[in-house]
Amino acid sequence: MARRLAGLLGALALAAASSARAAPRAPPAATPPSYVFDLATAGGLSESTWATIAYDRGHDELFATYGGQVHLFNRAGMEYYAFGGDGDVGSVERVAPLESGDVLLLSRMMDQRVLLRCDFRGEKLGPFELKKLPPAFSGFAPDLVQALAGKVFLVETTAMRVVVADEQGEVLRTLELAPLVTKYDSALKLGMGGFWADAQGRFFFTLPLSFTAFELSPGGELRQFGARGSSPGKFNIVGAIATDERGTVFVLDRLRSVVLVFDRNLTFLLEFGYRGDGPENLIAPYGLAVGNGKLFVSQARERGVKVFQYPLPPAPPPPVSAVTM
Repeated sequence: MARRLAGLLGALALAAASSARAAPRAPPAATPPSYVFDLATAGGLSESTWATIAYDRGHDELFATYGGQVHLFNRAGMEYYAFGGDGDVGSVERVAPLESGDVLLLSRMMDQRVLLRCDFRGEKLGPFELKKLPPAFSGFAPDLVQALAGKVFLVETTAMRVVVADEQGEVLRTLELAPLVTKYDSALKLGMGGFWADAQGRFFFTLPLSFTAFELSPGGELRQFGARGSSPGKFNIVGAIATDERGTVFVLDRLRSVVLVFDRNLTFLLEFGYRGDGPENLIAPYGLAVGNGKLFVSQARERGVKVFQYPLPPAPPPPVSAVTM
């Protein structure tokens, strides 16, 4: 009887071991980005409140816009040049580095927003004028600008209208996101808190009044992600959004003072930051830029821009389910 029991237990142990070997291993836990440094000047830390930021991945330089000026920081996070805030280019609100080496400025002059093209030193080359803009977009007044791979993305965040142009201003595409969202769910409150276009032709945008975010595929497939809440992975007042070279999605929550990280399939991975005075903490984050394994976050209360670093994970397979609009 004892030998039979021992044999039975041995068989069960062998089966369990075999099952364990056959079972797929759980993926390793995602590693939160680590704090590296704050942007600085020759006189100390660079103090700014809610700077708008843009990262030039090719040159590893950051453009931070605040106080009407554009401040350029090198890969070590030190400011080496600034321009703007004068009668030539006005009070600069946003900047987008172009592939050609020039920069596109969204400035305020004579109480109106204007688009200007400048060289890399901030010398004005002339206005950036949109050519062949459809009549339906008459009065189009963007308040957000992004440049990527030879294209310029201009966005009216309140009206949720997007114009895609080349670097010479030739309009390539126009898009109204509000009707797409309303068709998807008429109960959602409109108005974007952030917008991003990636190299794969996907658009990402956040709806802070609805506590959610969307991805729009090149084929017109709309996917919603994120839900209201205060626990990890949940949204409150969401703002800026961006993706890195692998398709990882980063979303700022201004109220919770965190950065939420999703993989390219929009699966939540982790969040980091949190309100506090520690070097790794955030205070009402506003601007977001990412690339080359670096993450830049601007904040309130003259806390400037923090720089985080993270390992680039392998890219997961593309998404397999979506809602077609």
